[in-house]
Amino acid sequence: MRIPANRDDEVSDQAEGLVAASNRGPVSWSRTGDGELEPSRGFGGLVTALGGALQREPGTWISMAMDEADQEVADQHDEAFEVEADGSTYRLRLLDAGDRFEPYYNEVSNRLLWFTVHGLWNPAYTPVGDAWSGPWYDGYRPVNEQVAEAVIKEAGDGGREIYLQDYHLCLTPRQVREALPEARVLHYLHTPWAEPDDLRRLPDAMVDELLRGLLGAHVVAFSAPAWASAFRRCAEALLDVRVENETVHLDEHATLVTDFTLGVDEEDLSSSAASEEAQAAGRDLDDELDDRRLMLRVDRTDLSKNILRGLRAYELLLERHSEHQGRVWHYAHLNPSRQGVEEYQRYLEACTDTAERIKERFGEESLTVFVGDDYPRAVAALQRFDVLLANPVRDGTNLVAKEGPMLNTRDGALVLSHQAGAATQLSDAALMVNPYDVEQQAEALHTALEMEPEERKRRAGQLREAARVGAPDEWFAEQREALRSTAT
Repeated sequence: MRIPANRDDEVSDQAEGLVAASNRGPVSWSRTGDGELEPSRGFGGLVTALGGALQREPGTWISMAMDEADQEVADQHDEAFEVEADGSTYRLRLLDAGDRFEPYYNEVSNRLLWFTVHGLWNPAYTPVGDAWSGPWYDGYRPVNEQVAEAVIKEAGDGGREIYLQDYHLCLTPRQVREALPEARVLHYLHTPWAEPDDLRRLPDAMVDELLRGLLGAHVVAFSAPAWASAFRRCAEALLDVRVENETVHLDEHATLVTDFTLGVDEEDLSSSAASEEAQAAGRDLDDELDDRRLMLRVDRTDLSKNILRGLRAYELLLERHSEHQGRVWHYAHLNPSRQGVEEYQRYLEACTDTAERIKERFGEESLTVFVGDDYPRAVAALQRFDVLLANPVRDGTNLVAKEGPMLNTRDGALVLSHQAGAATQLSDAALMVNPYDVEQQAEALHTALEMEPEERKRRAGQLREAARVGAPDEWFAEQREALRSTAT
């Protein structure tokens, strides 16, 4: 669907600056004791980078209403509005997708697209291949059009810079570009990307729309070279395009497909670690540790994070190296993710069942699985690990693999999957593993626990230096430079 540009009398009064759009915005709301809605700033590099840019110059952040509180705020504001959250002021446009949100978010974005780009399908059985048209045409496509309309209205008719985020909005770049040919559009995907054969597991029409939608942007960006290369291969194999180095030519339009390293916000992490909440959580963790070594993972309960194989690797470690029994505590700090999707529910159940089996074999104190949202406790745990396990099946970056070494005070070792985007920067200092090889992961955990102090210190220093590359402000500045250098 071609979306017309706004007429002059419909253009937002915010005629200059940036426009950012993402599924989840930089501010969330919770109810106070008296029932009022209170805003708070979100966490993460995206909020830091784009949010920081929007503090320095005019601009609007467009996002979806994710829960009932968001929906109530969205109902109160038909246009963009300003809100202050934790000392920062944002100009927001909050969109309520209504009944379209479920098929857009859970059925297409978090199932079909997420499973495809992360390589989570079982080809013999899944995806089943039926009941796809409804969620796509009744959910994903119209929500992308809704976001595009809001972007177009905020951008006006000028040459605005537009920064679109992630796999939820793959159709939006072309819709915006067709309506606003003078605007500059960058789309950043925080996920991996699939190879052509993997992408072909989706319906042909869907694949065509996804690729053409993204190639409507001037710049399509990923967090690692491997994912940008995979996207270019998909475009070349599945569309009539011409690829020259990092540039994909489709019809009369050229798109730079490249990568930008996203590192950590060291100041923000230090502030979080110094908070009273993190300090209190740290004291509790010290009591639980009781002079044992800490083997840690901090992840969402997402199938791509490979939690099950990580638990099995720990079990195998204790089986094969009995000297670690009673001397190591495995703490898995898990944030519940997408529990509205059946596969995610079953996966969390499988993880907790496996954890119970391990505790039955090696004792209740050998393993703790925490499932909940407790950021201060996660920060405190990252300060204290002796070994951090990040073994994703495939991951756009895996920012925890960078945040952990930056926060850690014990020269902790990192066991890292070679399929994490962060491996591009961290492979020289981490212990690298195949995410499917549980035996290799168990031996890497043993090696990490037995590593000599001097080597631990050397590797930890290398990890910290690598994690600093691409700090959020630097990450955004490089994207902006690339976007401004592209021809219209």
